[in-house]
Amino acid sequence: MRWLWPILLLLMSLPAQAGNQATLFESAVEIGQTDRTLALSEQLLYRADPDRTLTAPLIAATGHALEWTQSPDAIPNLGLGAPPHWFTVRLANTSPEDWSGLLEMSYTMIDVLDVYVAHGGDVIKVAEIGDQRPFSNRLLAHRNFLVPITVPAQDSVRLIMLGESAGALKFPLDLWRMPAFFDHDQHALAPQILFAGIMLALVLYNFFLLLATRDWNYLWYVLSMVSISFVVMSFHGILAQYAWPNTPALNNPVLVGAISTNIFSATIFAYSFLNLKRFARWVAILFLGHSAAGALVFMLNLFLPYAITIKLAALFSVTGATMGICTGIYLWYRGEVLARFYTLAWFLLLAGSVTITFSHMGFLPSYLIFTHGQQIGAVAEGLLLSFALAYRINMERQQRFQAQADLLRVQTEANQQLEQKVQERTAELQAANEKLREASATDGLTQVRNRYFFDEKLAHEWQKNTRGNNQMSLLMIDGDHFKSINDTHGHRCGDAVLKQIAAILNASVQRAGDFVARYGGEEFTILLCHTDLQGAAIVAERICRTVESTPLDWEDKTIHFTVSIGVANQLPSRDSHPQGLLQQADEALYKAKENGRNRVMLYTQNGITAYP
Repeated sequence: MRWLWPILLLLMSLPAQAGNQATLFESAVEIGQTDRTLALSEQLLYRADPDRTLTAPLIAATGHALEWTQSPDAIPNLGLGAPPHWFTVRLANTSPEDWSGLLEMSYTMIDVLDVYVAHGGDVIKVAEIGDQRPFSNRLLAHRNFLVPITVPAQDSVRLIMLGESAGALKFPLDLWRMPAFFDHDQHALAPQILFAGIMLALVLYNFFLLLATRDWNYLWYVLSMVSISFVVMSFHGILAQYAWPNTPALNNPVLVGAISTNIFSATIFAYSFLNLKRFARWVAILFLGHSAAGALVFMLNLFLPYAITIKLAALFSVTGATMGICTGIYLWYRGEVLARFYTLAWFLLLAGSVTITFSHMGFLPSYLIFTHGQQIGAVAEGLLLSFALAYRINMERQQRFQAQADLLRVQTEANQQLEQKVQERTAELQAANEKLREASATDGLTQVRNRYFFDEKLAHEWQKNTRGNNQMSLLMIDGDHFKSINDTHGHRCGDAVLKQIAAILNASVQRAGDFVARYGGEEFTILLCHTDLQGAAIVAERICRTVESTPLDWEDKTIHFTVSIGVANQLPSRDSHPQGLLQQADEALYKAKENGRNRVMLYTQNGITAYP
């Protein structure tokens, strides 16, 4: 009897729990009278599916027997690294007319979102969207996830949704009438545009100051502004919609990269702007160490999963914020004017960053002040630091006025030194530009001219020769069976073959104005100015025979290879185009390949013929 009563009580409680669970699953949200918007988040039931054993049809059929949870918060927030979850809600329309509207998921960082509609025994997948899927998958081109929904008159449908994310798994879900949504969206888009405009103006203004002053503080400031703008626009889906809509794999790495870049630049800015090198060595270690940590997270972002790097970025943003604010308060207490600007500015920005980070990690609720605090803080920070930098310039200007008498005494010497440095820098820049032009026109493997140089040179020579009566010939050369060489002996051997072909071609061109170029892959071109078809054919035949008789010694093996050559010739005129010459040479090359390779074919007025 002592054990009987607990067992009876347990058995009595099981049907009641099952009954409550079934009632919870079968309850419906009335939408028939909704003429603007309805928040569905707090009406959602959800359950984890870490083993991926559930499906939408199974939930539609047996969901009343499953265990569901209803979020105590206005918006379900399952935190960082949560397993896949199923969400469901039944929508009832008791009005005499069909109800049509939009289902909006405003959390743009969710990786996978599958939306099903169950009605009358049928379960239809109506959307397969998410941050890690192409933007073209979205039913409506919008930064948020929108799904059109129709509920028949005096009927009901069940929404079944699968949500998955390597980051935080939040589920803010709203149901909108279409006119109300577009009216709301116009008002919601305006702050985004305003934020982007203000940040762009601040970045450009301070970038020009960087160019004018060569002050490294402006570089770190600009980098910080750009990176925090990327962070905010990532959180709000702007970059996913406009920057790389069909490359969703960039969304998570760009977010972590922007956060880590902001950590890197913000800590260096604080160290330089506040002149922290005058303090103890551990201060430099602390700030520059955080900057190095930001750079390290940026690099790890290229290799490690998003679930790991986002936690590292969040950790260093929190510790960096704390460190910067404490340092600013200390210097403010000591009476430093610049520290006042810095402390206020970075408190607003970093507080906004911390709140949105904690919100996405599930430590803070998804209130408007938390989800948009970063935008407010970023704009306020940008304005305050712009004032601070302007104030700093003004202080330096006053110091320059005080030192003007000394500067006048050494003005002549300074001007001479400056002129000499300008000349040296100009000479260095010219030399660097010349090396850069040479490098950009040269193929890195074969050291002959590349396709870019060839296209420009061909157009230039063609235009120049239209004023005279000089013929131009073009040889199109392609290595025979080059894929077989790569497959048999390896790509390093293939590269060596290409180098040897290029060397033979270079040795075959002697006159000024003629040149060899690597056109692409194993294909080369030789442009022969002031050369008729017969002369070009002789050169081509000589090249063909030289290549055939010059095998490559490779790792105790003798590699024999040949080339096929197509030759074309034209007289340039104002009414013709060099592309015609290219096409004729290419057709002749194709004919050489078709006729057995290791030969020369000429494009003539009577058709393509063999040479000799």
